[in-house]
Amino acid sequence: MKFGRLAVILAMAGISVSLCACGHKEAVEEDSKITTSDLFEKIDSEKQSVVNDSEVSENPVDAEVTVNTEADATSENSETIAQNTDALAEGSESVQADTQSPEGDSNQTGADQNAEGDPAQVQAEVQVNVSEETPAADANVVSEATAGMPGVTATYDLQTLENMHYSDEQMQQICQFYNGAVFAGDSVLLGFRNYSAKSSDPMLTQLQFLAAGSLSLHNAFWPVSEKSVHPLYQGAQHPIWESMQMMGANKAFLFFGINDVSYNIDESVALYPQLVDKIREYSPGMDITIISATYTLKDLGKGKLNNTNIAAFNQGVRALAEQNGWGYIDMATVLSDGAGNLAPEYCSDGFLHESKKAYNVWTQMLVRYAAERLGLQETPAENIAQEVPENNG
Repeated sequence: MKFGRLAVILAMAGISVSLCACGHKEAVEEDSKITTSDLFEKIDSEKQSVVNDSEVSENPVDAEVTVNTEADATSENSETIAQNTDALAEGSESVQADTQSPEGDSNQTGADQNAEGDPAQVQAEVQVNVSEETPAADANVVSEATAGMPGVTATYDLQTLENMHYSDEQMQQICQFYNGAVFAGDSVLLGFRNYSAKSSDPMLTQLQFLAAGSLSLHNAFWPVSEKSVHPLYQGAQHPIWESMQMMGANKAFLFFGINDVSYNIDESVALYPQLVDKIREYSPGMDITIISATYTLKDLGKGKLNNTNIAAFNQGVRALAEQNGWGYIDMATVLSDGAGNLAPEYCSDGFLHESKKAYNVWTQMLVRYAAERLGLQETPAENIAQEVPENNG
């Protein structure tokens, strides 16, 4: 009986120890939750002025955001990010200001042409081998279009764009230049994707896109998870360098910065070479072009997301492009009011998202940029044959 009582006492002691250990674990987990919560509250407070800009947009479509998880589509992006402990492990400072949906295929963002609905993403499934070791068999892979000069800095004014003339043959070369091109970036680029999908211009309809609301240089490096904001490709999220490899892209046009200026500008700029290195690790020889971040309307910057910081970011990235031989397209200046702000006629939501008229300028800029890369000289307007039907009456 004494032995039995001792066993019972030991058993009870064991249970007591077990309960104490469990209680300690719960306390640690609770402390972790508190620390995580406090950290996100601090981040959210720093970015409160730029959260939910799409919800106050004049465009009612901006509120129709679809999240690429099983969560409620009406939940705010800041709440979604706050739950992402996986992303926190990679760097919680990457919480983004933009509240656009991370889903690239169904998100409708602040561009007025989206009011009729978001068309399916046009993905030209062009399989291009960009390896320098394996010769390409497809005539589309090796052409004059991919032999353009590296490091071109494209800064054009509206008058130059409106008055340029290229022959039909030259336009075919320009169109070919964009065969196998992929454009990666945030919700402003997502608007250009929607614009291109509705276009009948063969230069635009062949373009591939990896665009998502809130995508930035920071969270582009996050691990893939249910809460990450990587664009969808073939129905799944991948880091953009993996998607580009799967697409067989040979040219990458990168549009980042709007969601990066809320952080230290120099640190954000320094992420561009890291992103390019990662892209070229998966796709050796990838031709790189940076498109400058575009501005907000005058005096409507919120917190660190303001035109002074955007201009500083662009200046740093432009210098990097010149140093590294990347192409650079100055989209900010051509869409500005001349004083470093987005011109009102190019804005669709009263803040920073862009209109159909703005994307018309994007298209002209891309035409001019390709012509310069290809070394094409303009054809005088009087030399361009006018197709006038004969009058047999």
